[in-house]
Amino acid sequence: MTSLSGNAVITGARSGIGLAILDKFASCGINVWAVVHRQDEAFLSHLEHLQRDFPVWIKVVQMELSAPESIKAGVKIILQDKLPIDILVNAAGIVGENRLFQMTKLEDIRKVFEVNFFAPIQMTQLLSRVMVRQKRGSVINIASVAGLDGDPAQMEYSASKAALICATKKMALELGSSGVRVNAIAPGITETKMLDAMDESVKQDMVARTALKRIGQPAEIAELCYFLSQKESSYITGQTIRIDGGLMTCKA
Repeated sequence: MTSLSGNAVITGARSGIGLAILDKFASCGINVWAVVHRQDEAFLSHLEHLQRDFPVWIKVVQMELSAPESIKAGVKIILQDKLPIDILVNAAGIVGENRLFQMTKLEDIRKVFEVNFFAPIQMTQLLSRVMVRQKRGSVINIASVAGLDGDPAQMEYSASKAALICATKKMALELGSSGVRVNAIAPGITETKMLDAMDESVKQDMVARTALKRIGQPAEIAELCYFLSQKESSYITGQTIRIDGGLMTCKA
């Protein structure tokens, strides 16, 4: 393996926003450790096509992000390559079932926090050590407008994303003097599998409240992620950037 235009670690790389970011990075010559919780033939075939079309390598690393020991083992595999780590994108996320707060088990709430909050914290703790030694690096956390505006239908999801947004500021403050930037992206309603957990009436209401009157696409989130990973954004850190089609508190 040889470094081309940089090396990135992307969690949640098998689908949705994570896969769109993988596609964008590969097309721009960035090598990727693709962190997934499972593999399938369609995903592996997609990676083969990317590596045939673009001069990059993509290495799949399997982790269960709700299990700290699995994260440690997966990061160890990444570090064994002894290559620079220029970018970390914490894109993996899950949403729980839409239940009343009083009817939601604490273990279900904890699982959402394990993947959406604690996993990004652990990944950043372990991999930012390499970035600090390099005196450079960009960490990008995929949060959500739910973490900024709240989401009464998915209490644990919005709370976990709010925690991630707060952590982004703290990590940026600590790592900035070492040349490592940390930012968050807060997508609005986006065309991913998470939409399946959303009531149709809620989806229609959110679309109606966007200035652009449409659902966002993962590729649009990937473009912003790429910008935040590059030198063109070298003076941006500790920020949470909304990309939500102009989401309003009320219908226009």
